[in-house]
Amino acid sequence: MDNVTQVSVGRVGVFKGAVSLALQDGLLTNGEKRMLVKLSHTLKLDEDEPKAVYDAIISGKEIGRGEELALEETRRIYEQMLEAFLLHTDRSEGEVVLVAYLRHTFSIDDAEHRAIARSLDRNLEQVVHRTVTEDIRMRLDDSMERISSIVDEFRVKN
Repeated sequence: MDNVTQVSVGRVGVFKGAVSLALQDGLLTNGEKRMLVKLSHTLKLDEDEPKAVYDAIISGKEIGRGEELALEETRRIYEQMLEAFLLHTDRSEGEVVLVAYLRHTFSIDDAEHRAIARSLDRNLEQVVHRTVTEDIRMRLDDSMERISSIVDEFRVKN
């Protein structure tokens, strides 16, 4: 771990970045929609904020960053989003990019990402039926490398 003790990101800003990424190709897949709905809930956005963010993106207007997230909260959000990605999407490129975006935005390094994935793996049997557990574990292993390579691309661009 890089001993990250603080990340400076706001709730609305994180959501705006995710929506902007999802809209980049002009399409919003069902998986991306599910991920964005889940993200708005995990970020604890007010009921009207997701639409306000969308409207600001479409109109090109600025919107505030929102309340700053605590470090522990960013880790909880990332873990919940990684779980949603594995359980409720087809793991398309757009969905992988959203997870990678969150990892990059929250400054989650490789070691911390692996620790979160291990935690998810340990809790898997509580979340899904045992027969599904192995499939989810394979998805997790498969996705780890895809997410890391996209995060590396983000790092090169910044």
